[in-house]
Amino acid sequence: MSRQEFPNMCEWLELYMLGGLSQSEREQMEEHLSHCGACKKEREELQAVMDLLPYTAKPAPVPDGMKQRVLGRILESEADHSGQPPFTGASALLQEQAQAQNRVTDASAAAELQKNAGRAEPEPVPAGEHEPVSARRPAGKRSRTFIRWAAGTGIAAAAVILGWVNMQLREDVRSLKGLNASLQQSVSSLQGQLTLAGQPSQASKANKVVKLNPAVEGIVAQGLATIVIDAKGTHLVVQAENLPALRDSQAFQVWLIKGEQKVNAGTFLPQGGSGALYYTFEPQEYDTVAITLEPDAGGTQPRGSLVLAAKI
Repeated sequence: MSRQEFPNMCEWLELYMLGGLSQSEREQMEEHLSHCGACKKEREELQAVMDLLPYTAKPAPVPDGMKQRVLGRILESEADHSGQPPFTGASALLQEQAQAQNRVTDASAAAELQKNAGRAEPEPVPAGEHEPVSARRPAGKRSRTFIRWAAGTGIAAAAVILGWVNMQLREDVRSLKGLNASLQQSVSSLQGQLTLAGQPSQASKANKVVKLNPAVEGIVAQGLATIVIDAKGTHLVVQAENLPALRDSQAFQVWLIKGEQKVNAGTFLPQGGSGALYYTFEPQEYDTVAITLEPDAGGTQPRGSLVLAAKI
C-alpha cells in the first residue's frame, strides 16, 4: 500500500515517534503502519536515529557529595542483609568505596546522560581520530520536514515549467504545420514554373515599345518600357539609364497606372546609374508606366518623386 493512499496519516509519523499522539491516534497510526510500507520503512530510519541520541551527549562529572550519599545507602543496605553492623572507620569506607566505585560511576553517568540526551550536541571528533559510522548517520536526517517541503515545492515548480514548455511546444507545432503548408504551396508553384520553363521556347511578340521620358526638367535619365506577350503570359520589361544616385535606403519603383489605380510592378536598385526590371502581369488596359524615386522599397503606393513616365 502506497503513501499516496493515506496522505494525512503519513504526516503523523514524526509525532508518533516522539510520543505526541493521543492513545486513539496512536492506535490509528499503528493500524496504518501495518499497511503502509513507506511509513514502516521511515519509522525504522527514525528509530535508528533516536537510538543514537544518547551517544551524542557529553560526559558529565559526578556531582559533589553524590558518592558519599550513594556509598552510605549501599553500606546500610548490605549491612541490613548480612546482619552485621555497617563498616566503620577509614579502612571500611575505603574498602566499600573500592567495591562500589564502578556501580556509582555507571549509575551517575547513566542518569546524567538520560537527562541531557534531548539537548546535548555531538562532541567534536579530535583531529586524527575517526568518527564512528553510526554517529555520523543523523547528519542526513536533521530536517525531514524541510526536505519534504523542498521536494513538494520543487515538484510544483517543475509542473509549472513543464506546463509552460508544453504550451510553447504546441504553439511551435502549429506554426510548423502552417509553415509546412506554405512550403508545400511554394513547391507546387515552383514545380509548375519548372514545367513551363522546360518546355521549348515559343515565339515572343513585342506588343508595344515606348520610350520613358523625364517627368520634370533637369533629369537626364531615360529608358524604355516593352510589353511582351508569349505563351506564358504578358510581361513588362523596363530598362533605364543615367538614373540619379540613391541615398540611404532609397530605391526605384515601377508602376502600372490605370486612371487612379496604381499597381506596384517591382523595385530595383541601379548599378552605375543603369537598372532593369521584369514583371509578369494580367492585362488590365493600363494607360501609363512610370518610375519613381522612393524613400525605401516597402511602399505599396507611390510616395516619392516621379522620374520617368510614358503612355502605353
